[in-house]
Amino acid sequence: MSLADWKARSILIAAGALVAWLVTGWIDAFLAPGAGGVWLALTMLLGGVAVRLRQGRQAASCAVGPRLRPLQVSCFGAIALGVQLLHASETGALATALPVLAAPWLPAACILGGVIGLAILSFGSDCRNAAYSGESLEDHERGTA
Repeated sequence: MSLADWKARSILIAAGALVAWLVTGWIDAFLAPGAGGVWLALTMLLGGVAVRLRQGRQAASCAVGPRLRPLQVSCFGAIALGVQLLHASETGALATALPVLAAPWLPAACILGGVIGLAILSFGSDCRNAAYSGESLEDHERGTA
């Protein structure tokens, strides 16, 4: 990646973080404390699923370095949503504003669902199987191994 690409991505990431921070603060102020965090976690969860559906059925790209996949982002979003709901249940303000989020089992279900999702993605990865079988990742990507 060139220096210009790196700068452009950095600017876009900073702008996105600023907008998310402003929207989160606005939702917290006008709806209930904690609602902004729930919105942000739901955005992560649904955004990862939407990107995965938009990508369709692509071949796995088995890079040597770390690479975050859209469904992993959704799993992290589910975990974050569970943590936000757990924190919001301690204050009670969010449960008053949005009673549908007041279910006592919902935070644990979100956290457990995210962890189970990450485990399934980890064990179901073709790249992981290629690494343990000893074949090169490049051969695995091309389908020649």
